[in-house]
Amino acid sequence: MPHATLLYSTEGHVARITLDRPDRLNALNNTLWKELREALEQAEKDDEVRIVVLKGAGPSFCAGEDLGAEETGEVSPWDPRRRSYLADLIGIEERRMNFWRYLFNYPKDTVAQVHGYCLGFGCNLQMCCGTTIAAEDALFGDPGVRMGLATSMPLWSWRVGPRRAKDLLLTGRYIDAREAERIGLVTQVVAPGEIEGVVDVWCKALLTVGGLGSVEGRLGGLGGSDGSAGWMGTSRQALEASGLAEAWRLAAYMRYLSTIQRRGFAPGEFNFWQARDAKGVRAALRQRDAPYRPYFPLGLKD
Repeated sequence: MPHATLLYSTEGHVARITLDRPDRLNALNNTLWKELREALEQAEKDDEVRIVVLKGAGPSFCAGEDLGAEETGEVSPWDPRRRSYLADLIGIEERRMNFWRYLFNYPKDTVAQVHGYCLGFGCNLQMCCGTTIAAEDALFGDPGVRMGLATSMPLWSWRVGPRRAKDLLLTGRYIDAREAERIGLVTQVVAPGEIEGVVDVWCKALLTVGGLGSVEGRLGGLGGSDGSAGWMGTSRQALEASGLAEAWRLAAYMRYLSTIQRRGFAPGEFNFWQARDAKGVRAALRQRDAPYRPYFPLGLKD
């Protein structure tokens, strides 16, 4: 099935999904959201596929959501004359929540291959994967908090702990790959030129473990990923029992509430949407980030 915004390929038991909007740093718009879900469902239905690798084309993994409002419903400015706006926004956040839960509970091993910017929803993508291999040039964070938006990802506290999550989500600061590895946000950090080979090694190891000692996964007649599937199911159920089940929905509604109360409507407040329409996305982002720059590095070149 051809896609407009991603590439899908399989080799042996591994499917690779490559976000393919390099000119937009693979930012997610409505089309990419839809095609990503379709590609994951395609891999899920393929009995030969046991591992899915998510990666990005060009200089970055994924810079988050496309703030250019090109096919991106959530970032359209609020127009109070549209009576359906609130209902539409609730629907958007619920669909996002369902996607994150689907990826987190995906029945096959998932590996995020991360380089460059991994921000906002891009960071959410890798967080929902079972394994993240990051290049040393990767940068992680959630810049949406600089616009007063609550995160839609409850896994922050489970991945890095409440104290670290509070640090990152209240300051909006970015962290490099080494710090991400140290606090448990990623699995392993490697040199940029080595990441493809290291991901291949991880896939082979996961296939071996998943097949209980056989890459072909036929040892004892268990037919493949039973070993890893059993552990993944147990781990996820433990997290759900500890509160994650309700946290998904709570995060979606907090995101919804923060979106309709976002900054820029009181006199003198910075309004990203007005700045974007007047100056363009890049200029608006620079203006948004300017107050934070004296305190935290906010880009790959800072």
